[in-house]
Amino acid sequence: MRAASSVTGPGAPSVWLKDRLFDLSFIFGIAVLATLMSGATVLWPILFLPMLTAHTWLFGYDHLIATYTKLAGSPEDRTRHRPLILFLPPVVFGALLAVSRLSGLTGLYVLYFFGQFFHTVRQSWGIAQQYRHRAGGLPWDSVWLSEVTLWSVPLWGFLHRCAQQPEEFLYQPLWLPQVSESVALSVGFASVVLWLHFAYTRVLAFRRGQLSWGHTLYMLSHGGIYLGGYVLIDNINSGWLLVNVWHNVQYLAFVWLYNRRRFAAGVVPQTRTLSWLSQPGYRRATLYFVTCLAIATPAYYLVLRLGAGVDALLQRSAIPTAILLSLSLTVHHYIVDGIIWKRKHTVG
Repeated sequence: MRAASSVTGPGAPSVWLKDRLFDLSFIFGIAVLATLMSGATVLWPILFLPMLTAHTWLFGYDHLIATYTKLAGSPEDRTRHRPLILFLPPVVFGALLAVSRLSGLTGLYVLYFFGQFFHTVRQSWGIAQQYRHRAGGLPWDSVWLSEVTLWSVPLWGFLHRCAQQPEEFLYQPLWLPQVSESVALSVGFASVVLWLHFAYTRVLAFRRGQLSWGHTLYMLSHGGIYLGGYVLIDNINSGWLLVNVWHNVQYLAFVWLYNRRRFAAGVVPQTRTLSWLSQPGYRRATLYFVTCLAIATPAYYLVLRLGAGVDALLQRSAIPTAILLSLSLTVHHYIVDGIIWKRKHTVG
């Protein structure tokens, strides 16, 4: 089976999730944006806070809001996901409150560091699988070996951070399990072997005329981002920024593509606004992003104000309520994202 087929139609194999321009922008354009933002903080550490602020406002808030276009974008979605919308948030908040009482801000940031690591790698594997599906399944490529290869660089990087033993993460105390650098290097060596095998199988596939460029390029971009974010960049904050800008902007683009295909038939009366924003054209895509931003900005402002108001009312400030509320939204997103995208859906 060739990666690019002359046959067209919804069931035909394709190199891309959408088309060449979108996918090359998705794979390389987002990686370049993340590299520029993170690289600026490596060269000029004083820029980290401005970059963090821009990233949080433009991409971080928006990518959480984008989850709700699938979670609650239509009446059917809201009915189907009612427990996740109504009952899960207070459970998450209560759990985080318990963690904060037991281990303070350190416990919360340790939980976040572990959670965001797993969540970002898991999303990357999910997107890689979408490329595999679009290419017809790649029957010549072992799925389990591909997954091990994809996880190998993040695991190497995570163990490298554990060996580094950074004292702070995002200006808060951080605890990581003690790991020797030799263990991290051993995993790194295994990762190099896996990626050399990956390259070898792609060369053979290219010679057979079966290479899927979309899947191959995406896997390579994933490896490069995690290698840079967790191994090559010494500063944990700058490395985190690289991976999270990449992750968040990817998520925004991927959910937009999902909604674009979901409403390919046109505007749906029951979800008029979302389906209208998801119609073809770069103007609609821009309005889609601006709308997410317009919803996210006041929503998070209200969260911060609510947190400050609760602290003032209770005369407490040991663990700011705004942090608990913000992390609750983030962890809720992690859990919901892990559920709703496993349920039956399609992006192409």
